[in-house]
Amino acid sequence: MNFIKKHYEKILLGAVLLFLVVAVLFILFKISSEQEALEKKRSEILHLPVKSLTNLDLGVPVAALERAKMPVNPVFSAPPHNLFNPVVWRKTPDGRLIKVVKVAEGPTVVEVTKIAPLYLSISLDSVGASGSNYFITVVRETAASPSARKRSRYVAAGGKTDLFTLRDVKGPPAKPTELVLELNDTGERVAITPEQGYKKVDGYTVDLKYEPEKRTWPNRRQGNTLSFAGDDYTVASINLIATNQFEVVLSAKSSGKKTTIKYNAAP
Repeated sequence: MNFIKKHYEKILLGAVLLFLVVAVLFILFKISSEQEALEKKRSEILHLPVKSLTNLDLGVPVAALERAKMPVNPVFSAPPHNLFNPVVWRKTPDGRLIKVVKVAEGPTVVEVTKIAPLYLSISLDSVGASGSNYFITVVRETAASPSARKRSRYVAAGGKTDLFTLRDVKGPPAKPTELVLELNDTGERVAITPEQGYKKVDGYTVDLKYEPEKRTWPNRRQGNTLSFAGDDYTVASINLIATNQFEVVLSAKSSGKKTTIKYNAAP
């Protein structure tokens, strides 16, 4: 008892120090535990299970888009619509009224029944005896004259024709693996080989029908002339405006007035 009384302050200080050591150790363990708990929470939040989306029913918007590809062009100035062309009635001698029915005529009632592509193709047929000239055949189906639709000639490297310039010869000159041509009108570079040539759509032909006179014109090209309804009309252009959608423009020779006929080809 005397020992405790004599060393009371030292014992109290030692107890306090011991308590502080225990508190520090507890805090260290507590920090580690809290860090682990926070890391676990963070992992759970960042790696939440994601449910896959179900397939959406896009039938209605897809159908609406398909309908939008073929806009409706209402005509109010031709029978049976009489918004801007009222019906004419005539009175007979006996007092009866007779409706005068006027049959629509002119280029607005011309129908397009078919459109077919015309191609431009370029092929390497052979190599000249010197090994530096190349016999190249060009088939241009859009040419007005049948005799001008197929042309063949020898062309050397760097040589230029009315259609293309031979820019490069790959492989041995006497046995090339590829010829690189530059098209004069567009600057586009295309390649042809002894096995495979170049081919693209270069224009179109159109089949037309004029029901009032029971007339048809098959395989008409741009620049061809049609005669109907008391006038001559030129096929001014045949244009692809969208996938499977065309416009054929007829120009009246007497007035220069142009009429556009739309055509939707079967996909």
